[in-house]
Amino acid sequence: MSDASEHKLTSRFPTRIHRLEVAGQTIDLLAPVDPDALLDDPIVEQRYKADNYLPYWPIIWPSGLMMAERILTAAESPPALPVGASGGGVARCIDLGCGLGSTGIAAGRRGWHVTFTDYDPEAVEFAGHNALRNGVPAERIRAMHMDWRQPVEEKFPWVLASDVLYERRLHPLLLGAVKALLAPGGEAWVSDPQRTAAEDFPIAALEHGFKVTAINMQGQNFAGGVQAGTLYILRHAGV
Repeated sequence: MSDASEHKLTSRFPTRIHRLEVAGQTIDLLAPVDPDALLDDPIVEQRYKADNYLPYWPIIWPSGLMMAERILTAAESPPALPVGASGGGVARCIDLGCGLGSTGIAAGRRGWHVTFTDYDPEAVEFAGHNALRNGVPAERIRAMHMDWRQPVEEKFPWVLASDVLYERRLHPLLLGAVKALLAPGGEAWVSDPQRTAAEDFPIAALEHGFKVTAINMQGQNFAGGVQAGTLYILRHAGV
């Protein structure tokens, strides 16, 4: 972990460390102390005017932790690499809307090379830093700003997206990005805490040419109570 990297992040925002227990493992996440304070940031105001963007990335969302736990513990996790996958047998995944990085960190701890991406460049910086903080080797971390409307021209056998279905208007953008990024034979894992806005997501995914499997999950909400969630596993239809 680079002291210079942490200084850069902490000099812009007052920060704190969230210490989380996920599947019996500790994950430490550096995060801004007050996410609401970012609403007054001039850069955030510009992004809001352009895209109705709000900075949700500093919040630790329940279904992100549920998916991180599943990545670390489930028998079918990580998924098997597709036959003939590009990359010389290197297990590569991409995290869409990475936020502070908990989901990608879990994948990194399972040995995968993780590309952390977010609409907000500052989220990407925090996620990359947090991955290093949590023992993911630097050579297995890539952190980059990415707009779902302009995904990188690469294919990944595993695409991750946690707690990103909070607005229906974003579903076509997410599904378009997944369609462009997901390698043949690969899987996309999309988690949600059973929001009303996500009810139509499986239908939208089918319309975009995916086969959809829904798996129930369970975790804790912000008040410490039981929180239900859903993991949607998307695969290219006909592959």
